[in-house]
Amino acid sequence: MNNIEVSGKQTKLGEALKFYVKENIIYSLTKYFKKFLNANILFSKDKYNFKCEINIHLESSIFVQSHSISNDAYGAFNIANEKIKKRIRRYHRKLVDHRQKKESIKQSTVSQYIFNDPDESKEDIENPLIIAETEFIIRTLTISEALMIMNLTEQSGIPFINAKNNRINFLYKRKDGNIGWIDPKKK
Repeated sequence: MNNIEVSGKQTKLGEALKFYVKENIIYSLTKYFKKFLNANILFSKDKYNFKCEINIHLESSIFVQSHSISNDAYGAFNIANEKIKKRIRRYHRKLVDHRQKKESIKQSTVSQYIFNDPDESKEDIENPLIIAETEFIIRTLTISEALMIMNLTEQSGIPFINAKNNRINFLYKRKDGNIGWIDPKKK
């Protein structure tokens, strides 16, 4: 089921752009994958530029995300699509690892909370407001697989169950550009 949705946020998209985007997404993805679950492409426009956000859900439960900004919609899409193609090409072997069976993958679901910025609300710093709550699947991964998923999804951090020691670990991008790894131990 290859579902592709092209939409504009507070901007109207022409049929030619929608056709161009769908054809290019299909070409980019079917080169490496026979099927993908869905692809959402969202265009938005500010005063001077177009922003294109691409979110793809692959059949292997992997999300690939990309975004870019350009002075025209086609340029923004082309840049974001190139990022998607590069990520998929780079991680294709790991994503289609036939040695790992789907039955052996363990995963848990936890809630993920996004808190408001303390600079925005100075009234109650001790009790921050929860502004979003989503379910987040914690999967059993190796450190390199967690890093791959973090890079594919452009996340700043990822919790996972370490396949080596069966403990919850956390990989994150540090402010200095390096990758941090938290491996808590029981006392």
